[in-house]
Amino acid sequence: MGPQIGRAALGWAAFLVLASGVLLLTLTPGTPEFVVTLFTLCLGLLLGLVVVAGVIYTRRRDKREGGN
Repeated sequence: MGPQIGRAALGWAAFLVLASGVLLLTLTPGTPEFVVTLFTLCLGLLLGLVVVAGVIYTRRRDKREGGN
């Protein structure tokens, strides 16, 4: 994973989590908007987790192969 791709994906994940988190505070639970926003929050968290796992995996692989 290139550094630019990782940064962009992490930026999108942070945007999704922050935006949906703020929206969840204003929406009424049980409405369709609330459910979609909750789903968006979960997708943002999942994207962030995938990016962090990819960075950790890449760093460990580079370290094993004698890189930095």
